[in-house]
Amino acid sequence: MDVFTVREWEELPIGEKSVSPGAARRLHSFAERETRRLRVPQPVLSMTARPALRAGQVVGVLSVPGTSVEILPKIDGENGAVRQSLTRMLAVVLGISVADHDTSSMATQREDVLEILMKLFAERLLGSVRRGLPHRYRRCEEDLAVLRGKLDIPRQLLRHTTRADRLACAYDELSVDTPMNRVLKAAVQRLSAVTRTADNRRRLGELAARLGFVSESTDPLREPVRLDRTNAAFHRLHALARLFLQGDWQGTTAGGEEGFALLFAMNDLFEAFVGRCMQAALAPRSVRLQRHDRHALEEGPRGIFGLKPDIVVDGDIVVDTKWKRLDAGKPNLGVAQSDVYQMLAYARAYHARRLVLLYPWHEELPQPGVCRYWRVSGSVTTFNVATVDIGRPDDMRSSLRGIVPKAD
Repeated sequence: MDVFTVREWEELPIGEKSVSPGAARRLHSFAERETRRLRVPQPVLSMTARPALRAGQVVGVLSVPGTSVEILPKIDGENGAVRQSLTRMLAVVLGISVADHDTSSMATQREDVLEILMKLFAERLLGSVRRGLPHRYRRCEEDLAVLRGKLDIPRQLLRHTTRADRLACAYDELSVDTPMNRVLKAAVQRLSAVTRTADNRRRLGELAARLGFVSESTDPLREPVRLDRTNAAFHRLHALARLFLQGDWQGTTAGGEEGFALLFAMNDLFEAFVGRCMQAALAPRSVRLQRHDRHALEEGPRGIFGLKPDIVVDGDIVVDTKWKRLDAGKPNLGVAQSDVYQMLAYARAYHARRLVLLYPWHEELPQPGVCRYWRVSGSVTTFNVATVDIGRPDDMRSSLRGIVPKAD
């Protein structure tokens, strides 16, 4: 398989020494489907006149038979280091525990982010499955020679009136053939067909064997999974399995060719990553994500034009994340006027004492942290522009504590 890596907004040439025209058409067709699924404003991959495929503001992997394209965030660093940072971000957002040894080799290895996530998923699932699969009791009806459970009298009278050697039994049996396990098995089967590494094939093969008594689902994304304390150890793994299955695709316009994608809108990923890190960094302080209990306007008793800031700290500090590149050469760093107006609406609705616009850091800027100290005209509300370095995810907590300290 041909594997290519690009950054957001970069172009991948189409031609003999790069992506073939046929593969480019298949990738573009698949990317159109992913653009609709992710509901992103820019195409996942667009065709240019060069000709080339131009990546949008997404990250992840898009694969069709014979060709795979990995899209990394547009941040400073070599591909290996950027891939390691992206994996750390995804692990935080997806709730996957990652130890130092899990990512220590990512900066030099050739596997793309999909293979890395498959490895983490398979390892975590194997660890849980070896301790025992989730199971539930299921209702069974069977005609036996000896009584098991309860006698189903109506069925006994209907079927076995003249046969004293047959008993219509009804009993509950403990089974691993549950909706959750069927979802996990479907993900394992699909990933087994996608992976390119021997280690992942080995891990997924062991998982397939351990899930051998689980039946195959015809529609795993519609399985009636019930999440409760009895299967709590599998909640995150189930969510990740569904994520893998959502990226599966069977084309209907290109000869029925298959594809696989694991893509994330970078705006949403940055927001979720910062939010989760801020909750961990500022605990036990109140950190609310995407709070939407206020409105910009009122019409009688009814609020209209709802407001949904990314993060609200202590009830009166509003933080909004922006996956945009600040311009170090401009006095206002190129902060968009529309973003400022949006923050002013938040300030009034939440009676905010402080506003923070949070951007990704890059090498042309000062050190990560607050880089502009402004004040809202005619009020005591402070307005800060700050940055965090996602290339150093281990430093996120200390950086966020400095941006949003306990007392201003």
